Amino acid sequence: MFKTILLATDGSDASIKAIRSTIEFAKENHSKIIGLSVEESHPYFPYAATDKAEEFAKDNVRKIADLAAAAKIRCEVHTERGSSPYKEIIESAQRYGCDSIFLGSHGLKGVDRILLGSVAQKVLIHSSVPVVIIK
Repeated sequence: MFKTILLATDGSDASIKAIRSTIEFAKENHSKIIGLSVEESHPYFPYAATDKAEEFAKDNVRKIADLAAAAKIRCEVHTERGSSPYKEIIESAQRYGCDSIFLGSHGLKGVDRILLGSVAQKVLIHSSVPVVIIK
């Protein structure tokens, strides 16, 4: 277990902390990391995705790749586009044969958290593999 870890990032401070912690864990446990950043598309505005959003997602996974390479951890990275980041994370874990998902918690609080929920919370609820949320 925890031999192939899907590490999802959105570029937030919580994600950066999760990247560092996951790389440390992977090094200690000889795990492989599959890095993922989801470029969120909006179903009502399908053409709203921009080159800037795509480049941001690529930059996010590049951070994973660079830190993993420095730590000599096996790693591959991917970007996906979808209207539901939590579904993309779960589907990617299945697609790449991951036995766990690591991600940072998001900073939603109060009414925003009640109304919107968080990606981390939705992944935790819907995933069929263990999920580690790093605060």
